[in-house]
Parts: sequence; structure tokens; C-alpha cells
Amino acid sequence: MADRYWGRLEFPAALIDAEVTEALQEEGVEMDKLDPSGHADDYAWIEDGIFTLEDSEARYGCWEDLENLLRLKGIPFDRESSGYYEFIPERVIFRPGANGTPPRDLVFLLCDGAPIVEVEKIRSLLAQGPETVSAYLDDHFPLYPPLGDYVKEG
Repeated sequence: MADRYWGRLEFPAALIDAEVTEALQEEGVEMDKLDPSGHADDYAWIEDGIFTLEDSEARYGCWEDLENLLRLKGIPFDRESSGYYEFIPERVIFRPGANGTPPRDLVFLLCDGAPIVEVEKIRSLLAQGPETVSAYLDDHFPLYPPLGDYVKEG
């Protein structure tokens, strides 16, 4: 089916509450079977404090309702999806705002797992000086904390 393809969603397991558990169960996740030792595609597991959901037939490679719930609750997540014909592979990074900073909700189109950067754009910026390239990259590909930063040592 063209509207179903691979996706992976990751977020800190410690932030799973009753509402998130219910949403995960609606996606078919069996919360009592999250052992990382034997995981394969179409499986959910917790490892190093990170919950991972992987599905080779996720609708459009994502979990729209679950991702919206995570945004609403301020739960950071990473999602990567493969593409299919007109759907380009993408990576979504959500980080909640903190200390007065707004949340970051970034979408990167991917090629071979890396964000796509427009070569002509970079060339035109280089003509204006290297600092313009840095400013462009900071604006369009900002740094964000890894999910591991949200895992509490326990």
C-alpha cells in the first residue's frame, strides 16, 4: 500500500504517562512486551531510557495523533520515515521550549539518511561570505539537544 511505509519514533520512556500509554496501545503497542533484546521491525522497546516504536507499515511513515499528543504534552521526540514515490523521507525533531525559549519543531527532508541541503543556496551564500552560510545553517538546521539529555539517571 502506497500510504503505509517504514517509520521510527523515539522519546524518553520516563515521560510515558497514562494518556501516552493509551495512545500507544491504540497504535497496537503491547506495553508489557518492551524487551529490547529481541526486537525487530514492527516492534516497540525501551533501551537506555528511550522508548522506540518501529513499524514497516506506519501510515505515511508516522503516527500523527501520537506525535500531536507528544507535542501537546511537551514530550521531546525524534521521528524518521522512509519515502514512497512522491513522499520524501523525512526526520522530525521536536523539543519543548524551556526557560522562555519556544519549542523546536523541525522537519528535515532526507537523502540517504542525511538532511537535504540546497547546493545552489550554499554557493550563493558563500559568495556573500562564510558567516552567511553559518547563519543559514543555524537558522535552517539548528542544533538541538539529543533525546538522551531528557533521560533521567535513576
